Parts: sequence; structure tokens; C-alpha cells
Amino acid sequence: MLRPNKLNKKKSAELGLKYKMQLDQAKAEFEKKEFASESEDGNVSVIVSGMRELKQLSIADEFLNNSREIVETTVISVVNRALSAVRDANKQLTAEVAEKFNAQNGITVK
Repeated sequence: MLRPNKLNKKKSAELGLKYKMQLDQAKAEFEKKEFASESEDGNVSVIVSGMRELKQLSIADEFLNNSREIVETTVISVVNRALSAVRDANKQLTAEVAEKFNAQNGITVK
């Protein structure tokens, strides 16, 4: 539970807005980042943005000679790994912003 050190409602609202601004700024930078993933054999690779948009998909020509099922399964797996990396990085960013904000404003988390 967050416990601001003896803050009134107005001060608490101001801190809430300040936190939102810091988080929005960090998220805007995060959305510009790119996250790459590649299949173990290197035949499929993707790049996903911090906005969870697929920016690039590369499939080796010779890999397309495999069955449709193998190609589809591999592409899905590689995309999901990239999206998982985005989710993990987003969680970490949010935690870092909160920790920094709390330290700057004397807020303790219990």
C-alpha cells in the first residue's frame, strides 16, 4: 500500500499528475524502442516496436520450402517472443518510474 507522508488531498492529486506526466514521458520514449527476436535456426526474424507493432518480418527463402504448418508455427513463435520481450520491458519501465518517483517524493511502499 502506498502511504504518502502526511499529504493532503490537493498535494496527493498534484503528485498523481506529476507521476502520470513522468510515466507518459517514459512510455513515449519506450514506444520508439524496437525489440528483435529470431528463430533458433535464424530462418525467421522479426522486429516489434514498443507500441507492439510488427515493424519487420524476415523469412529465409529456403525456409519457405518447409510445410505451411512449420512456417506458420515458427513465425508465430518468433513474434510471440518479441511481444513477450516488449511486455517484460514495459513492466520493468513502469516499476523503475514508480520507484524513482516514490524516492523523489518521499513516498514509501509497504
